[in-house]
Amino acid sequence: MSYPTTDEVYRVLERYEQPLMSLHLKAWDRLVSNTAWPTLIFQRTASSIMHDFIVQEAGTALDDLPGMRRIVHDKSVRYLVDDRVLFRFKRGTRNGLGSNIDTQANDDFIDAEVDLLGIPQIWKVELLWYPNKLRTKLDRIEVSARDGKRRLWAYTLGNEPDIAWLPLDLPVGPTAPARPATGLVTVKPLPKTVENKDDE
Repeated sequence: MSYPTTDEVYRVLERYEQPLMSLHLKAWDRLVSNTAWPTLIFQRTASSIMHDFIVQEAGTALDDLPGMRRIVHDKSVRYLVDDRVLFRFKRGTRNGLGSNIDTQANDDFIDAEVDLLGIPQIWKVELLWYPNKLRTKLDRIEVSARDGKRRLWAYTLGNEPDIAWLPLDLPVGPTAPARPATGLVTVKPLPKTVENKDDE
């Protein structure tokens, strides 16, 4: 099993960033202009409608692009890019993961060890959309990799990732400081007060 790095995925998706951002913005505009939008009580209802609009907009924006292949599987829509990166659309949660219903198809997607589509070493990522706190606009769209319920990394669509990193399963041992600790802290004597003068 090999995890994708931010740089590897970024290099594959970079040329598609504009249509990916555009389709999310169009889907959001459709959502908030819907007459039912102000009356929705449950966040999950808005998320379901938004997801449907995203998939509709993706069909127009992505289906005819070179290197991009639409995969319809088990009532879900995913896209395979250059036979290397497989992504799906999800609403981002507070812990930085896609909001999911537990199904076998979902478990297979989020398990980094499961090969999908018969292509070994495929990199699976989620495109996560986040509304702002007032739900008046999209705050950001992230490309995010995960392994089960653990977020591996993410970068904001439209921004080049700064670093590529993976969390380690094993704890990292302490490292020696770059310079000796002496001289970093100076203890100053307390001034004598009425209370401690009696202690002499």
